[in-house]
Amino acid sequence: MKIEFRQAKKQDIDRCIEVRGLTSDNQFTKNDLAAIGVTAVSWSPLIENSEIVGSVALDKNIIVGFCFGESVTGEILVLAVLSGYERFGIGKELLSSASKQLFTMGHKELYLAASATPVVRSYGFYRRVGWQPTNTYNDDGDEILTLNKYAT
Repeated sequence: MKIEFRQAKKQDIDRCIEVRGLTSDNQFTKNDLAAIGVTAVSWSPLIENSEIVGSVALDKNIIVGFCFGESVTGEILVLAVLSGYERFGIGKELLSSASKQLFTMGHKELYLAASATPVVRSYGFYRRVGWQPTNTYNDDGDEILTLNKYAT
């Protein structure tokens, strides 16, 4: 398997929405995403204007994973890898790429919300790749993790 990585484009959003519903953990269907305002119509202009930046992973020109962050806040909004493509370092590379884009925009520290439950795979993943717990939680009970530019 030869995975290619590139910066996300507005034309990628429909496939990214599809992939989000096919992940092993924490699936969100197209309808789930639409209910929280994530659609191709709402996100395409944000990607085009670099309000949301990120990267996609492709296998034979088909998107199998993606990561997006918000330019203004420095929040990593989503990281998703298609079921069957996990454990090959794809998520780590996507997260690193999106983080670098946000750091290049001037952020000194990034943040994301991840499960606070140790049995959930994302709990260990983010910590292994350098994200630090803050012992603060969002309204969904997810813990806020941070990544300092100078710690990478």
